[in-house]
Amino acid sequence: MIPTRDVPLGLSADEYFRLSIQYLLLGWKHQMVIAAKKAIDLKADLHGKLPYDLKTEDYEKIGIALGVVEGAMDIAVGLSDVFRDTWKVLSEAITAADQALDEVEPLTEIKKEVQSVFSSFAKEAGDLFNKAVEGLVLPALGMPGRDLPEYLTAQEYIEAAKQYRTLGWCEQARDSLVKAMEIARDPATVRIARQYLITRIPRQPVPHMAVQRNIQGHHQMVRGDLDAAKKTFEALMREYPDFEWPRGNLGLVYAQLGQIDRAEQVLSDVLDYNPDYLNAWLHLARLKAAKLEVREAQRYLDKALRLDPDDQPAQALKQLVDFLSI
Repeated sequence: MIPTRDVPLGLSADEYFRLSIQYLLLGWKHQMVIAAKKAIDLKADLHGKLPYDLKTEDYEKIGIALGVVEGAMDIAVGLSDVFRDTWKVLSEAITAADQALDEVEPLTEIKKEVQSVFSSFAKEAGDLFNKAVEGLVLPALGMPGRDLPEYLTAQEYIEAAKQYRTLGWCEQARDSLVKAMEIARDPATVRIARQYLITRIPRQPVPHMAVQRNIQGHHQMVRGDLDAAKKTFEALMREYPDFEWPRGNLGLVYAQLGQIDRAEQVLSDVLDYNPDYLNAWLHLARLKAAKLEVREAQRYLDKALRLDPDDQPAQALKQLVDFLSI
């Protein structure tokens, strides 16, 4: 059973901490922070083991980091018409977020969220903001531009593919991985690139318009406009049924709307089409864990880890699921 949207009163620190993990897995960030703060307020009573082997003070940093992310989102929403006057504020928000998140190394998903917050406005905030984001913000976060760079090593092309994927640019990611396999001199690098291509990138090439609309839907999801995101992803799913990413995103939107059964059905359907799509296994594992169906969550995680034993989000999620099983 999923938790209620209203954070309950009168729980112990352990219960609030466990509840904060459930909210985190559902993508309910505000409830997660509230529950986490309640656990911190009661930390004298907190005797369970924290995920990632964090100390209590490290756990407090998670709440701080999420607060920085949400504050940065609030800043970015109003930037389009006042870009020049607020560029300094935006730059400071990037720096503050980076510094806060760098203090908690295992929290890679939160770091990715900071990157996606700023990259998500590249298309929608006008040409000036678009150029500034791609020319200044993305490089500040170590992200590539749209054009595939030249003269990189095979490993650098693999890293570029990962960054393109974060930005939602699946065809640039595909091209980077193909390039890496073409120039790699050792079989291990070829294997890594092929594994990433099979498990993270859409099975079939995706038309540019579909990619752009999926990015738009992701922007809507990040901004919290879940109804608009749902319409965008549902339309994409009908028009491009072979495009895995909007179907996975739709599962996340349904989860954030509390429509867990629909979320699970969408994710199961995409796995029927592409059982190598690692993210769908992870999304299902998160939903099962959020419902405290730990054995099912572990089963889906095992499938994800068989696809890629070194996947960091899968390993981080495994730690959370292991904690919930205590």
